[in-house]
Amino acid sequence: MIEDVYDPLLRYRNEFAAKFSQLSLEKFRELVEKSGIDVQENRKTIAEIKKLTSQANFAKGKLTLCSIVIFLAICVFIAGLVWMYYNYQRDITNGVIALIISGIITIFTSIKCAKISKALNGIELNISQKTKLAWKQMSPLNNLYTWDIPVKLIEKSVPRLQFDSFFTEKRLDDLYRLFGWNDSFNENKSILNAQSGIINGNPFVLAEYLEQTWGTHTYTGSKTIYWTERIIVDGKSRTVHRSETLYAHVKKPIPVYTKDKVLIYGNNASPNLSFSRKPSELSDDGNGFFERLRKKRVINKLKAYSRNLQDESDFTLMSNHDFEALFFAKNRDNEVEFRLLFTAMAQKQMLDLLKDYKVGYGDDFTFIKDKKINLIFAEHLKDAIIDTNPKNYHDFDFDKASLNFKNFNDKFFKDVYFTIAPILAIPAYQQTRTFEDIYKDVIDTPASSWEFEANANFLGEKHFQHPLCITQNILKTQRAFHDDNMSIVNMVAHGYKGITHTEYVDTFGGDGNWHSVPVDWVEYIPVKQTTQMCVSSNKTFATSHQKTYSNGKWRRSLYSYIN
Repeated sequence: MIEDVYDPLLRYRNEFAAKFSQLSLEKFRELVEKSGIDVQENRKTIAEIKKLTSQANFAKGKLTLCSIVIFLAICVFIAGLVWMYYNYQRDITNGVIALIISGIITIFTSIKCAKISKALNGIELNISQKTKLAWKQMSPLNNLYTWDIPVKLIEKSVPRLQFDSFFTEKRLDDLYRLFGWNDSFNENKSILNAQSGIINGNPFVLAEYLEQTWGTHTYTGSKTIYWTERIIVDGKSRTVHRSETLYAHVKKPIPVYTKDKVLIYGNNASPNLSFSRKPSELSDDGNGFFERLRKKRVINKLKAYSRNLQDESDFTLMSNHDFEALFFAKNRDNEVEFRLLFTAMAQKQMLDLLKDYKVGYGDDFTFIKDKKINLIFAEHLKDAIIDTNPKNYHDFDFDKASLNFKNFNDKFFKDVYFTIAPILAIPAYQQTRTFEDIYKDVIDTPASSWEFEANANFLGEKHFQHPLCITQNILKTQRAFHDDNMSIVNMVAHGYKGITHTEYVDTFGGDGNWHSVPVDWVEYIPVKQTTQMCVSSNKTFATSHQKTYSNGKWRRSLYSYIN
């Protein structure tokens, strides 16, 4: 029987982290053995590259020194000419000596410099050849890496956690149909990456997306004005010429593109409850006098809010004041279901996560529950890589590749685990499984629209954007056709073209007059273009088409190309 994951922080510290690292090490050894690469030969090649690189750096240093010597010799030569110019009717001996010495030094150093430069070119050519050899030596191993390595290692390390090969249509449909997910989240967004799966039968997706919003940009224009003035100097009147550069500014709307990541999780526990909370500054305050005072003030405010019978809220302060102050879900709208969800065990486990900054990331997450849908936005995800592209491991140096493999997977596991940890900290979520998961097999279905968007972004927006587009693009998809081997989708790229306008702003000048200062600004007009993209999970079928379509790429278990 598979156990549930209680005490997510303790389990990670005492069990999961070490188990994952061990499995990751074993997986790398397995791949190395399977690849048949000669590790010692690669290390020998890398040692030669390092030696050659050291020689190249030494040669570059000598070239720099030569350049300095030539520069100083030229300075001496110029000084000699100056001496001779000012002393041509007297003694020019010093000038002549300076010219001769500087000339000899310049000629000698230039010859030396040419020899060093020639030697450096030979060294750099040798480095290039050795580097190509090292890549060739590592090629069998680099070709064995797959997209699913990190998630498969996580599945073996953490019970109840399973990942999909790709984000299927059924998984997305489950979120829509069973848990009330809707498309409002997807407005003005394009999915860049999506890792989906189930936690004890309940669906989740960890998504990275590009979002377009509107901001303002300040454009600046200038105009130089000229005028004359009569002034009195020493009792006499004279005319002076004045000038001034006038500046003007206009603010206009501009599309802004940002990336973010979110965990979306569906669960039927406490289905009528909604709330939100964000990171609290109290979580890492410690137990000093001032820290306790700050926390007490927050609790007193919550007590007053709880006693207020004038508003529509049924908020009632729980006995665990520490949890109330730190989790601070003040806007919860169903007190009974909140208490069913956050039992004493859930409160303790959540507090453990919020206060810990040694093992995990502490209180760095926003938690939003909207009925059956849960959203987690974590600060540590902003810089995290959730794209499991095998290129993350590639290297021509075996020892660096080994380190890359370990570091990337360990970091990926920690980033993903502590995004999911707030969900694991609530026992009710693991004890509640959907009816369909228990009684119905998961049927293989085509990729979802989110996966199509991720694949299109992987191919590159340049393949889809309108020719007049000057901004980034939000790629959205519409399925056009599907059979057992292939899906054809219409990929719509939404961007903006720019039209330059000139606005004249009245600005007061130093001449006492108003002047129209021109300011150029760009008006952003929506443009879109639809391109057909083909996606297949059938490797044999896709490979046969790969010869025809040079723009195709494998991503996870799917091959995509532009039709």
